[in-house]
Formats: sequence, C-alpha cells, structure tokens
Amino acid sequence: MDVTILEKLYRNSGAEESLRTQVQSVISDFDAELEEIRKNFRAWAVLRIRGPEVEEAAEEIVKEFDTVRSLFDVSPGDVIYGRIVDLYRVGYGIYVDIGVVGPEVVDALVPLYRLREQLLDGEKASIRDIGRSFGFVENMPLEVEIVEVNEERGEIEARLTDEQVEYLLEMAADPYDRMIVAGITRKRLQRILNRAGFGRRVIRIERWGLLENEVVFDEGVDAPGVLAKIGPYLRGAEVELIYDDKFLERIGFIPSPEGPILE
Repeated sequence: MDVTILEKLYRNSGAEESLRTQVQSVISDFDAELEEIRKNFRAWAVLRIRGPEVEEAAEEIVKEFDTVRSLFDVSPGDVIYGRIVDLYRVGYGIYVDIGVVGPEVVDALVPLYRLREQLLDGEKASIRDIGRSFGFVENMPLEVEIVEVNEERGEIEARLTDEQVEYLLEMAADPYDRMIVAGITRKRLQRILNRAGFGRRVIRIERWGLLENEVVFDEGVDAPGVLAKIGPYLRGAEVELIYDDKFLERIGFIPSPEGPILE
C-alpha cells in the first residue's frame, strides 16, 4: 500500500534515512513495515507499507504527516501545513503547496495585502521585503488556513494561521541572528556548523520539517559571516538570514507577537 505524505525529499539523499526512522517509530505498534520510500512529481514522499495491519499503520502515518488531497476535499477553515513554492515568482503574494494534486495541481495563494495585514499592520511592502524580513525561503513550511476555494477556476486563497503569525513575529523581534535553511537534514547541518567552529555558538536548531531548519545563533554571532564560511557546504539548499533588518528599520516597524508596534 502506498501513502503519500506532506514531507518533501528534494535534492538530498540523506533525507530518506531520517524519514525512515520517523515513520518506523510512528508504526512501531502495528504489524506493518516500511518497504520503500520514493518521491512523487512534486517531491512529496511516497511510502510503501506492507503487512497484516497496513491499513491501520497507513491511517496513523496520515495522522502524523498529513497526505495529498483533491481540490474538492479542501474547504474554508481547513488548517494545512504546506511549503512555499516558486518564491518571488509573482509580486502579488506567495504560493503554498498544500498537497492538492487532483484533479489538477493547485497551490494556495496567500495574497500580498493579507501578508501586509498579518505581519506589518497594513504597512506597504513588497513580497521580497516581507520575505527577507521574515526568513521566507523556497520549500519553507508554513501553516495556513483556507479562506476561499473556487473549484471552477481551480483557485485556493489562504491566510497564515494566528499561530504562524505569532511565530514569525517572535522570530523577527528576537535580537539573535538566525539562518533559515531548506534542503538539508538537521543532523547534517549540525555537523557542518560544528566543523566550521560554530557549534558552540548555536543556541538551538529548530526543525520545521524533514529538510527545513532554523538556526538560532548566540549573541554576538554575525549570520552573514557564518554563511560566508559554510556556504560552500550548503550547495543545493535554500538559505535566508534574519539579522539587522534594514527594511523594517526604514519603515520604523518593531515586530511583536503581542501586536505590531510602529515607532
């Protein structure tokens, strides 16, 4: 039995081992085993499960990781953990791959005006300015709430969930430099930082997904300097830094999870 889950396997062979460990832990109470991992045309992981309790195991996997869906199964109010795709391809918002693959592929649009309202209290800003201020990278996980579904036109509109907004505002308000990396396992990223001599200067590495991580550096660490040193070892990964934000400074905006503050 094949189960497609909402974890991506783009550009990294080490991801399969990490995912296999996670899946085996999820189905350990069932008489079933993970036989194969591959990726579909959108890089979502496809798991082949076999055994007497394969249906029960598959149900538990879907509960843990979510799965692909039809456009007709998406309704306003649904909360889905997707991935940013085609970042900066358009200027009117960001698209989030929420696993809609039938009857055609449809990504959810979070419009620019909604991002301004949710993250900047309505202040004017481009998608690129917002993305750089809040660490957006290709394949970055985002939790969105569906606002509208147009089945005839094959369109989905969404907003960031309140929890996602709060997290992004906390991240932007934090004084520590951060590095958002998509396309590499947490374990491998930790090894790269250790070998470059930055291991002890990392407060924590938050794993957002199988291959998406947020590195929080200790006080006094210069994120651009870190990237300059480890960049060659991150080839194929998408990286964005959050440090002194010139755009937010320019508009006098102070991010706060309790609510936006304007100077």
